[in-house]
Amino acid sequence: MEQELSLVQLEEIKLKAEEIKKEKKLKVIYPIYVFGDTEVGEKEAYIAYFGRPNIVMFSKFLTNSKKDEVTAIRQLARDTFVGGDNELVEDEALFLYGLMGQIQNIVAQRQGGIVNL
Repeated sequence: MEQELSLVQLEEIKLKAEEIKKEKKLKVIYPIYVFGDTEVGEKEAYIAYFGRPNIVMFSKFLTNSKKDEVTAIRQLARDTFVGGDNELVEDEALFLYGLMGQIQNIVAQRQGGIVNL
């Protein structure tokens, strides 16, 4: 059975993201959610907010990714975390099997191209 966030949860996430943007004076916030395993005592859902990496963070990510991609992604998550459930970054299982697959989206390239003249 596929899990989904409720409309109320989505609205709360949007409001919290806007609040963090204003408070931290950021242009972009990436809210990421991961469903927990309530059978082992985890929360129903973990929600964390991440900012866009600056050039220093991105450079560190690229350098680290040449040696160890998992460590590089975890460091990127730590560097860009701005609020929410820190367990997504610090708990090994939540990070590996939840956040890691999502956090890479914050460094995705914008669409563009070179005009061949």
